[in-house]
Amino acid sequence: MREKTAFRRVSGGFAALLSVIFLAPFCYVLLSSFWSQGKVSFLPYYDVLWGQSQYMLRFWRSLGISLCVGLGQLLVSVLAGFGFAKCRFPGRNAIFFGLMILMVLPVQVTLVPNYIMLGQLGLLDSYPALILPLIFAPLGAFILRQSFASIPDSIIDAAMLDGCGIPRTLLWIAMPMNVSGLVCAFLLSFLDAWNMVEQPIAYLRNFERYPLSVALAYVPPTNMAIHLVCCILVVLPCLFLFAFFNQELVEGITLAEVK
Repeated sequence: MREKTAFRRVSGGFAALLSVIFLAPFCYVLLSSFWSQGKVSFLPYYDVLWGQSQYMLRFWRSLGISLCVGLGQLLVSVLAGFGFAKCRFPGRNAIFFGLMILMVLPVQVTLVPNYIMLGQLGLLDSYPALILPLIFAPLGAFILRQSFASIPDSIIDAAMLDGCGIPRTLLWIAMPMNVSGLVCAFLLSFLDAWNMVEQPIAYLRNFERYPLSVALAYVPPTNMAIHLVCCILVVLPCLFLFAFFNQELVEGITLAEVK
């Protein structure tokens, strides 16, 4: 009993230490964002939120791009994940193995092929150049394949016997039973698009089209307070999504690991 109590204290102290280490940079940014010209001031927040429209314009632009990527990848991933999990077709395992190989490739490997294809399609220096490649990213399909596979085959077979085709089975049975997986796939794709850096630099020529994640690096160093407020602005959507959907995120990842 004493050993368990000692272990809990040590693990709790270690977790508290890690929390302090991880939260210290964010707390520093948050407190420093209220410090301007040697005094506490809300002027940087006013400049970013109302005074200088380019910052909020980039914020809403980044949010729109990320939502398009999240919804588009969710649609593609639902179809691909259900197909890999519950449909039988030749070469299914081989194709899924190739998908897993693509998933572990770093984004820098695919920049040049995507650049060539986007150039041939005439989409360079446009927002579809950022959205389309991420819609077909393999991570969402992998997660949903694993979570759809956790649904018993007997339920799918019963729906088929009752006259449901594959579209109705997917829409009315499989998806409602896999809400955690759907939310997890959407959140991860949204965050991937929200934090992208290499793709805008490679695919966009016009600086005015850059999302906030890239344009943040071009804020003049003399405006450090504004820079810090923009950092807070970048973090807010991530904090909001995690605060409201942390349970679904954890359950979706857990389902993906079980299989």
